[in-house]
Amino acid sequence: MEEIEEKPSLGRKIYIAAALFLILVVLPAGSWIYLRNGLNWRKTAVAELSNYGKIRGAYVIWPDQTKEDLLKNKVVVVHTFGESPDLTADNRKIIDTGQKLFSQFGQNTYFRLAMISNKGTSEFLSYAQTLPSSEYATWVWTGGLGSWSTILENSYESYCLAEKVSPAKEYYALADTSGTIRRFYDALDDKQVERMVQHIAILLPPSE
Repeated sequence: MEEIEEKPSLGRKIYIAAALFLILVVLPAGSWIYLRNGLNWRKTAVAELSNYGKIRGAYVIWPDQTKEDLLKNKVVVVHTFGESPDLTADNRKIIDTGQKLFSQFGQNTYFRLAMISNKGTSEFLSYAQTLPSSEYATWVWTGGLGSWSTILENSYESYCLAEKVSPAKEYYALADTSGTIRRFYDALDDKQVERMVQHIAILLPPSE
């Protein structure tokens, strides 16, 4: 008996056409939009970074008398607590943020925290030293606080003028692997800290 070829029903034709349209048109278009939006986001984020001078080194002399700058070739988040800081609510928040940054980026060999202070109350020192990031962060306990402050204050003033923003009570500086300060952030503003995290991710080279 001769077999009669059954023609696809109208519903099946519509289904096939819709599937082909999805594969050939919708998915490529969606991928292009996704990539374009990602590229535009990155361009916007990179455009927010500028040049506000250089940070200084943080040197340590090892037992064999070799001298090393712990901040050299690192992406560095810098904050200065000033002279003999106390464990205020603001300082506690900044230390806690440092711990979160350590949790997120601490495995990357190119990332470093630089927490600068001269002395500090027992409460401040005790709290800072209880966190897992305390040994990782480069706590610059130094009589050279003045030079750090001068660098950061002058650079921050330039940033505020360039961005037409009012100075924040507490702020972070973000430096790239060349030691160039690329941007400042209000240390007590969660949205600005989140933007700083995004900029860190852009500046960090792949971890070794």
